[in-house]
Amino acid sequence: MYWYFVCVLILVAAFYITQDKPAKTLLIFSLLGIMAMMVGIFTEGKVATYAFLSGGLFCSVMWPCIFSLSTAGLGKYTTQGSAFLIMMILGGAIIPPIQGKLADFLQSNTEVVGFGIHNSYWITVACFAYLALFAFLVKGILHKQGIDYDASTEAGH
Repeated sequence: MYWYFVCVLILVAAFYITQDKPAKTLLIFSLLGIMAMMVGIFTEGKVATYAFLSGGLFCSVMWPCIFSLSTAGLGKYTTQGSAFLIMMILGGAIIPPIQGKLADFLQSNTEVVGFGIHNSYWITVACFAYLALFAFLVKGILHKQGIDYDASTEAGH
């Protein structure tokens, strides 16, 4: 469990580096998720196990950022936007079965395809990359609407 403790320390350090700025937090944790999945794909044993587990840790921090950035600037449509966003959590119910089907295919056709079950995690790399792209673009989109989201969240509660 020492390696898992190291993963948690990385998570805490990254959280402090982001300075409670949602776009920066989402970008950094998406990039950490990509790195964790890549380490898991290209290694084996305990290193791969802890790398894949740390991906879940990085996801736990991202949801509040995704929600707040996605609903910012919607104005009178905020309630509808947040309702659609909650319904889109279905993606969490769609992606794992797709990855499972790919893993089953890769496992049963290893001699033909040349890849093992580890390579099903490329799907999660793509998902983290999409979130990183969103984090990179959303700040500019909100700025065009006249919203400086990082400045408005610094005051806290």
